[in-house]
Amino acid sequence: MVPDLARENADLRARVKALEDAVHARDSVLSVVAHDLRSPLNIVSLAANTLLPQLSDLAARRTVERILRSVQRADQMLSDLLAISAVETGLFSVETAPVDAAELILGILESQYSLATAASVIVAADVSPDLPLLLADEKRLVDVLENLVGNAVKFTAPGGSITIGANNQGSEILLWVKDSGVGIAAEQMPHIFDRFWQAAKKERRGIGLGLSICKAIVEAHGGRIWAESTVGVGTTMFFTIPAVPQMEQRARPVEIAKILLVDDRPENLLSLKAILEKPGYELVTAKSGQEALAFALRETFAVALLDIAMPGMSGLEVAVHLKELERSRDIPIIFVTAFGDDPDEIHRAYSAGGADYLVKPLDPEVVRKKVAVFVDLSRRQRRIPSHELI
Repeated sequence: MVPDLARENADLRARVKALEDAVHARDSVLSVVAHDLRSPLNIVSLAANTLLPQLSDLAARRTVERILRSVQRADQMLSDLLAISAVETGLFSVETAPVDAAELILGILESQYSLATAASVIVAADVSPDLPLLLADEKRLVDVLENLVGNAVKFTAPGGSITIGANNQGSEILLWVKDSGVGIAAEQMPHIFDRFWQAAKKERRGIGLGLSICKAIVEAHGGRIWAESTVGVGTTMFFTIPAVPQMEQRARPVEIAKILLVDDRPENLLSLKAILEKPGYELVTAKSGQEALAFALRETFAVALLDIAMPGMSGLEVAVHLKELERSRDIPIIFVTAFGDDPDEIHRAYSAGGADYLVKPLDPEVVRKKVAVFVDLSRRQRRIPSHELI
């Protein structure tokens, strides 16, 4: 009996050793293949990027653009395979440093606008003001948020919305990406972080590693990630990241932020002023596009709220002019409109340089939070270089 047990244990050890050798061999091959594949992909990408500006024919340009998108997709697949291999072998790690959460999220919004506008989806921020700094690997966090936003865009119909948010939870910061998409069925929820798993088998849009990698990144920071979803209503992906300890946070002095409010209706301007009136804000109102541009030539604003439907010069036209002026080129623009479910309107707003979107009737708390994010970012950028944040 004992010899049989010893033989079984020896067989088990042999199988485990064979499996470990196979995994090691796979990882070695994967690393070499990824490196070798990236060289021709880089050549194709370089050639396509060089060729694109020289093409005037629309059909030819679209062909080259498809080539570039395919190269980017292939490169992302290689990155995902290498990342998941690092997770499995215990070589996955993060390098943490202080990261400004508001700045990070606004950067994600900017980088994802083209993807969102192509899908006619509203992408906005819901960030609490005066958030503490994150203790995080910024590049890895960008990977997490871009992956979550990309997934949200894929499964949200035109005219839908996606919100990237963050608030303070004491020793950590809670971040989330919320969409109004198709939602995830309850029986699928336990599998969403499984490797190579996809909810929609009919339409493969990747290799099913994105959420697994997000989970690995968040957990490497010491955080948690989970989802809440209702079919037909939407999905919210939550995750936590540690905050820089309070004693290491730098106190931020209150500064006056000028905010430009533009609307042709006096009652709307009064309503915005009532919502935003607070110490530290100087509210400047303009009743027309021409008046707003005159202010922009003389003064610097932290943020501008523009009504879209104005006679003479629409808010979209005002935004285009603001982006052409050196003094106002970098002003974040929040559009205010009554046509929030119109995909064409959304596309025009973001194409005109909008940074966010408010739909009438206005929710005062939403208005305050959106404005506070841009004001806070403007103050930080003016006051201290990013490397001196703590």
